[in-house]
Amino acid sequence: MAKNMVKETKVKTKKDRKPMTLVQRNAITGYCFIAIWLIGFLFIFAKPMLTSVIYSFSKVKLTKYAVRTTFLGLANYDYIFNRDPYYTQNVLTSLGTMLYEVPIISIFSMFIASILNQEFRGRTFARVLFFLPVIIASGATIQILREAGMSTTMSDSTDSVYLFQSTALKDILMSAGINSKIVETLTGVIDKIFDITWKSGVQILLYLSGLQTIPKSYYEVSSMEGATGWEEFWKITFPMLMPITLVCTIYTIIDSFTYYDNPVMRHIKNEFNSLEFGHASAMSLVFCLIIFVIVIVVTKTIFKSVSDKVE
Repeated sequence: MAKNMVKETKVKTKKDRKPMTLVQRNAITGYCFIAIWLIGFLFIFAKPMLTSVIYSFSKVKLTKYAVRTTFLGLANYDYIFNRDPYYTQNVLTSLGTMLYEVPIISIFSMFIASILNQEFRGRTFARVLFFLPVIIASGATIQILREAGMSTTMSDSTDSVYLFQSTALKDILMSAGINSKIVETLTGVIDKIFDITWKSGVQILLYLSGLQTIPKSYYEVSSMEGATGWEEFWKITFPMLMPITLVCTIYTIIDSFTYYDNPVMRHIKNEFNSLEFGHASAMSLVFCLIIFVIVIVVTKTIFKSVSDKVE
């Protein structure tokens, strides 16, 4: 009798157990995707990050057998803000670059993804072509290409080859009597075309995946209702891509701040190479905090719109 009651209790327990909701299943899936990153952060990056925090408050000196630190308080932070002639200016330059690069890259990526999502001959090759820089390129590779493009001269000592710069166009426009500010603005955008294309590979792939998740029935219904392509974009495509836009925006912001040619990153590297580990650590932590605040502000700004579209 007692055994039968135990069995009935076990059966009732299994039956009474509520199935997981969609939100819970999605949460578990998300944690599975980031599990490798979390493990890598805990076992690889956590200790160096803590060390960097300690160094930012210390005077670091290399000896023959060890690294010695002397606590200085906020002296390193006082140095980078009040005595370093370059750090603050480099941070402002990075912020200015980010403000115009992020919208341009996002718009360009969405535009190219929309084209690559169409049916045309050679579509696969075009997709590979736009994503190729992400596969083969690294900071060192692009640096070599840029230096080679800007310094290469013809074997017969003729004019330099302007591979990534609009120097020749600038000379032509200036000689034509066009206002110098207009010329600087125009050539500045042209100079960035290569970098913008180079930095858009991941975003194009994300937008392309987002476009392919939009049900075709939405466009069929809108077409039957007489909607134009312009109306379909603003009423269907753009709202449905808002979650992808949030991801691409955050990715582009972080990529802009950590790209190899970022002036803050170069300045931190120079301090590190000069064995000024305390200064370099303080610069890194302040820069990381600035990036974190900007990402939080951007996320909070457009997160409500993304949530509304998803719901």
